[in-house]
Amino acid sequence: MATPSLRPAARRIALASHRSLALSLAPPRRSLSSPPSSPSASGPELEVGELQGAKFRIEPLRRTGEDAKTKRARLLYQSRKRGTLESDLLLSTFAAAHLPSMTSAQLADYDLFLDENDWDIYYWATQAEPSSSSSASAAPPSTNPADGSSPAAAADGFVRQNPPQGEWAQTVGNVRPAYRPVPSRWRDSQILALLRDHVSRRSANGAEAKGMGFMPPLEAGR
Repeated sequence: MATPSLRPAARRIALASHRSLALSLAPPRRSLSSPPSSPSASGPELEVGELQGAKFRIEPLRRTGEDAKTKRARLLYQSRKRGTLESDLLLSTFAAAHLPSMTSAQLADYDLFLDENDWDIYYWATQAEPSSSSSASAAPPSTNPADGSSPAAAADGFVRQNPPQGEWAQTVGNVRPAYRPVPSRWRDSQILALLRDHVSRRSANGAEAKGMGFMPPLEAGR
């Protein structure tokens, strides 16, 4: 009895792999519902689902037909189950404080906001702005040599060229935190303003000074 040939199956597998590779390397297609990016000092802004240097775009999943109760429950879950612990604590405490009182328009904006990259959301909410305006995000902090740093050192991320010695000394106050400009789509966002206020109030010198060391109970955001 002749053994059946496996060549046709192998060809189908190879063809499917080739098609998948071609799709992953194809240039991203801009969504018709999203406005074009406005150029910034470092080049065009990245759209939602785009990554620096990547040749593909991950299109967010859009849900339709949800009532307010279902949407709040989903957004509560998405606020608690992020990609990093920092984002879990930041957004779970925020959702517990603000999600129950959000209007329909705010729920829609928060739904879109959660499609952003976790680290982008974290830095947008916690970083110090270069000016007194809460919405100014066009440029990184100044690298004036008078503050103890040089342009060359600032380019490498170091605040001081001669850090102090001793245990832990080189990890405190010697590396400039990363700065991520807020894209134009969120600069005047009420959701981002509420999130920044939440961070300020929970900080050590804030009005509440509770911190964000623990995730709130699930019932707190309902």
